[in-house]
This record gives sequence, C-alpha cells and structure tokens, in this order.
Amino acid sequence: MACHAVAIWPGLAGANYYSYGASADGASTSGTSSAYGPKFDGQLFYQYDPTTQAQGAGRTLWRPYKDKIHEYFKPGQTITNTVSIDGGTDKTTARFSVTNVDNKWIVPNTGYKRNSVSLSVNSKVSDKLQISSKIDYNNMWSDNLPGAGYGNQSIMYWFIFWQPSANMDWLRNYWVRGQEGRQLEFPFSSYPENPFAIAYAFLNKSNRNELTGNVTATYQFTKELSLQMRTSLDFSYETRAQQRPYDAGAKYPKGSYRTQNIFSEESGADFMLRYVKTIAGDFRLTATGGGSILRNNYNYNEVRADSLTYPGVYTLSNNAGPLVTLPAKSQYGINSFYGLLSGSYKDYLFLDLTARQDWNSVLATPLRTANAGFFYPSANLSYVLSDAFTLPSWISFAKVRFSASGVGSGGTQPYLTAYNYTTAGSLYNGGLQNPSLLANPDLRPLRTITYEIGTDVRLFHSRLGLDLAVYNGNTKDQILKRVVDRASGYSQALINAGKVNNRGIEVALNGSPVKTKNFSWTVNVVFDANTNKIKQLADSSVVIYNGPVGGGQIVAKVGGSMGDLYGQGYLRAPDGRVVYDNPTGFAKLDPNVRYLGNTIPKWKMGLTNDFSYKQWHLHLLFDAQYGAVAHSLTHYKLAEQGKTPNTLPGRYNGIIGNGVTLDANGHYVKNTVIATDIDNYYRSHFGQNNAEGSVFRTDFIKFREARLDYSLSVGLVHKLHLQRATVGVYGRNLYIWSKWPDFDPEFGTLNGTDIVRGFEIGQFPSTRSFGANLVLGF
Repeated sequence: MACHAVAIWPGLAGANYYSYGASADGASTSGTSSAYGPKFDGQLFYQYDPTTQAQGAGRTLWRPYKDKIHEYFKPGQTITNTVSIDGGTDKTTARFSVTNVDNKWIVPNTGYKRNSVSLSVNSKVSDKLQISSKIDYNNMWSDNLPGAGYGNQSIMYWFIFWQPSANMDWLRNYWVRGQEGRQLEFPFSSYPENPFAIAYAFLNKSNRNELTGNVTATYQFTKELSLQMRTSLDFSYETRAQQRPYDAGAKYPKGSYRTQNIFSEESGADFMLRYVKTIAGDFRLTATGGGSILRNNYNYNEVRADSLTYPGVYTLSNNAGPLVTLPAKSQYGINSFYGLLSGSYKDYLFLDLTARQDWNSVLATPLRTANAGFFYPSANLSYVLSDAFTLPSWISFAKVRFSASGVGSGGTQPYLTAYNYTTAGSLYNGGLQNPSLLANPDLRPLRTITYEIGTDVRLFHSRLGLDLAVYNGNTKDQILKRVVDRASGYSQALINAGKVNNRGIEVALNGSPVKTKNFSWTVNVVFDANTNKIKQLADSSVVIYNGPVGGGQIVAKVGGSMGDLYGQGYLRAPDGRVVYDNPTGFAKLDPNVRYLGNTIPKWKMGLTNDFSYKQWHLHLLFDAQYGAVAHSLTHYKLAEQGKTPNTLPGRYNGIIGNGVTLDANGHYVKNTVIATDIDNYYRSHFGQNNAEGSVFRTDFIKFREARLDYSLSVGLVHKLHLQRATVGVYGRNLYIWSKWPDFDPEFGTLNGTDIVRGFEIGQFPSTRSFGANLVLGF
C-alpha cells in the first residue's frame, strides 16, 4: 500500500495531487472535512510522517490543520526614518536629507533595504544670475526578492496546488534525509516546489545603485528677457543573481547560478529663452523658445551556470559545463525644438500657442530617417468670466476654456525598424538566433489630436467648486505588437494600428460643507469616464495578446474597442441560455472564440474627505472603478481542483445544469440531464477550454486610505524649541468590496516589460498596511 494515493477533494478526480492520508483498507481520502462531504474525524489513517519523510508506521487520527497558511504568509513590516536639514543665507539656501527604509515582506526570507541621500542648493550669484542644483543617491538591495507568475518556482504556483487543510510544518524540512543539498522533498506533489525551499533556497538577489542630478542656471538679461540652461544625468548600476539548488526541477537537476550586470545612463540638456512684455498696460505677451537633447544608453550582461559541480556553491567557477553569456546593448536619442507664445488681456482672456518638433532615433532605420521627425502643435483659449463681468456675489470664480492639442510619440524601445539578431541562450557562446518580433521598416510615430472644452466654477466664497471637462480625441498610428502565426517564423509583428477615437468626461467636485472656527470638513470627488472605438485598422482584426487558456486573447477589431477580450465560451441558445450535452449533462462549448467583455474600466471615481478639529486631522480616501472584466487563471486552477465554493453543489448526488438541451427534433428544451461525473461537469464550466467560465468583472470599491494626525499646539511646540511636531497613524488598502474571485481586481500581469491587462496569472495577495509616523521640525 503506497503512502501517496492519488486523490483530491471528495467527488472530484484528478492527477494533480497526492493525498496525505490513506485509510486502513487502502481507500483514498481527501484533505478536507466540510459540511458538504463525509467527515473523517474519529477515523484512523496511515499518514505522512515528516520525521521519517515516509508513510507513518501506524494509523493515526486524521484532522484538518486550519489556517496554517497564515504561518507562511505573515504580516510584513516597513520601517522608514528620514532626517532633513535646511537653512541658508540671504543668497544661498540648501537642504540635505537622509532616508533609510527596512522592509520585511509577507513571504518568509524576502524584503529589501534602501538608503537615500539628497542634497539641493539654490544660490543667487548676482542680481542677474541664479544657479540651482540637486543630487540624489539611492541604494536598494535585497538578499531575496519573491518570484512571481505561474511557474513551479513561484510561491503562488505552489499556493494554487497546495492542499489547504494540510499541516505546513511538514514541509519545513525541504531536504530528503541523508541527501541534504542534493534532493528536495516532494511529500504531496511533484508539480510545485516546496514553499520553504522557494523561500530559502531559490534566491533572487539584487543590489542597485542609482545617482541622479541636475544643474540649472538662469540669467536675467533684462526685466523682459531671460535664459535658462539645464543639464541632467541619471545613471544606475545593478547587480542581480539567481540561485537554484540541486533538484530544482527537470531543467536544473544540478542547480543553477545566474548573474546579471545592468548599467543604464540617461543624460539630457536643454535651454529656454523667455521674453515677457506688457503692452499698453492691458496686454501681456510671453514668448518662449528652446530645445533639448536626450541620450539613453543601456548595457546588459548575463552569465549563466546552469549546472553546478558542487551543490550549494554559487559561483560561476563552480559551473559543471561551459558558461553561457548573454550580452545586450541599446541606445537611442531624442532631439527637440519647441516654442510657446502666451498672451493675456486684462488678466481675464488668455491664449497659449505651442509648437514642438521631435526627432526620435527609435523611428529611424539604417537606410532612412524620414519618419524619425514629427511635429505637433496645440492651442488653448481661456476666458475668466468672473473678472470680465460683474456676476452675482454667490459666484466667486468662473472660467471657460477650450483647447486643441496634438501629441506625437515614437516610444523608447530601439531597433524595432530593422531586422536584427538576438543573442541565443545556448551552450554556444556568441551564438545568435532569429528574432521573434517582425520589424517594421515603415514604422510611423503615434499621433493624437484632442479637442477639449471645460469650465471651472467656484461658488459661495469658494465653498463649492466644480471643474468639468469634455474631450474628443483621435489617435492614429498607435504602435502595437500583434500576434502572428508562428509558421511565419515570428510570434509577433510590429504594426501601426490605424485610428482610434476616444471620448470622455472628467469631473472634479470639491466643497466645504462645514467650516467653523475649530472644525472643518472638506470633500473632493473626482470622476472620469472614457469610451474608445476603433475606426481603422490595417486588417479587420488584430490579436494583440494571447491569454493562457481557453483561446483567451485581446483583440482589436474595426468597430470594437481597445481592450476587447475574446475567448472560447459556452454554446448558447438563441435566447442566451447555456446548451448542455444530452448524454453527460456537461456544458457545451462554442467552437469559435466570442466576445467576453472589455478589460478597460468604463469609469473611475475617487472620494476624499478631510476633517479638522483643532489640532486633529482625519483623512479618508475611497475609490472605485466599473465596467471592466478579466480572466482569472487562479480561479480556473482552483476550481479545477474543487477548491472554490462554486464547485460544491452536486458532489454526491449529481447536478442538473441551468440551461437547455437539444431534443430529437432539434428543439431547445429545458435541461433535465443529471450530470454524475462532477469533475468533468465543472471542468466544462471552469476548465482550461472555457475561458468564459473564469471571466469576472473587476468592479470594486476600495477603502484606499485613512490617516489620523495630531499636531502639537504652536505654544507647546515653541516651548519644546521645535518648529512643528505631528504624530499620526494611518492605514492603506483597508478593504475591498468586489465580486472578483481572487485577491484583488487591480492586478497586473507582466509580459516582458509590459503590464498586460485582462489576464490574471498567479497574482500575489494584496496587502493591507498599518503604520505610525512622527514628524519633528527643528
């Protein structure tokens, strides 16, 4: 009788998990005890013995180990200390600050430390010349950053497959007895790695040093004419390392050690000539012209030792075979000229005209530079009605505005316009491989033209304010990567997407409902809604991103919207009801992908309340979003294993799906077929072939932040020889109201360097944070 009998929750079959108990007669048991299934309390079973790492010698009482997961995911901790000093003379002022951050994250043996130093100096050299400078240095390092995503070296991958009522203490000794450092223990499954091994042996190290600085000089030739010149530098050097022990999956049976050295530098310089002139007392004219240059250099070097001679020795010299090197370099530059002409009449009529010309090397090719340059202008007209006319006393301020603006962009990723090879990650150093992205030699810059009309009104001595804007814009030649047939030799192709129309409204409402000598209450509401429609495309439809299961994909179609989610889903009758299979009672699937919703919210809103009473101040922030959907891989995998509540019905007596079937005459009739194969019944709803079954709305209301501060009175502060003293407590991400099935509807899935909306893939739990702060000013 084997200790590792294949079984999962009662009534559901599957080969993903090994159970951790077998009864005396050899019957498989699951790792649950619920009101929906048989209770195993009081029964004796052969169970896993963590001391011997094998089946126990005798039968023992089975019991669930509740909430053991909280012994793994523990509250994190962040301590931040900042000291700043500022002062100066009548001509020079300076400010110096030092900040230290120490973080311990919610996963064992993860976190980071950061030290920051900042210095700024402003000096009036003469009546005409002023010079200011600022320099910041940051060092952030970590012995282990958590691995994310859906893979066997990710904590969340293990979480998805873990038996929730098992004892996590059984996993703490993650080495096989007598094979320490060489063989990992897999007591229940060969799929995910042991979570303690991931935390303590699968390490991701990082050490980043970053320095940024700028110097600005302003020379006042006359009262009307001045020149500003500025230069800036931002560079960083980061070392990373990944350690994988022996027996780290099929890819690394003898472990792995990889290092990356990353150097990034961005430098820039600009000048701006400004002329201000008042004409006849009523007209004021400001003319500004200037130019800028930007240069970016990126240097990446990776070395891989993917087989180690001696276990636990993480050096490149311990490699059992040849080292693999993966160097990469990139450069790009942007040159610009710009101008601004501003005019005003009696401080109530204003007109701003701008023009800018950019040249971006990203858009050039070895053979042409024609598309590298792009020009975009703008105009803005505003009229302050309350200054031009005598309005009723209850109108404190009123302004209307209109703008037409153009924006251009070429992006910042170089080498997209010409065919180029990439370094191959193989045993052949210096080897190259064909690119997976089909270059676009005719790549054009993105251009957006937007028209906006708005108003800003304040009433009742500015106790109530409204800022309203309505806009309509068209984006042309959006730069996207479309999915193409791999038979072409590529997985993606770079395209200009055509034309997309955006319409929206933005509303900001603020008010002070209560305002007395000792108490005040202010409210701010921000609301924005946007809709977009694809007007033109090179093809009738373009697949922008493929999801993990069920044919899920983000598709752009003429007449559709950016962010449209498609995938395989239910076969439905003309009235929309789900069609079920006659013999089995399983839900039938549409053989074609279908529209499942849009991944971009229709609107977002924020609500801020601030209450002040004497020295007390309370700040509350809520925000919400509505109208988007997304696919959850975590839900699909948990439901497939029977770990979600929506898989409880029918486990022991079967279930009748809510829908219709086709009778012998081809008519749709109410489904009466009892599905007894519950595992495959729920797979037809939530399995890997049904993307629709795990698509959920990402609507939410969040209690985003609460903060309570107390400031000592002015008299007491002076007695303590301080300028100010404030103590406070705060909380962030305090609560979420949402029907999203997993942790947080505001997830982000990384695809290379891009964040892909619409597909949740093994997200980490969102964190609620509490803290206290003390601010002393000397």
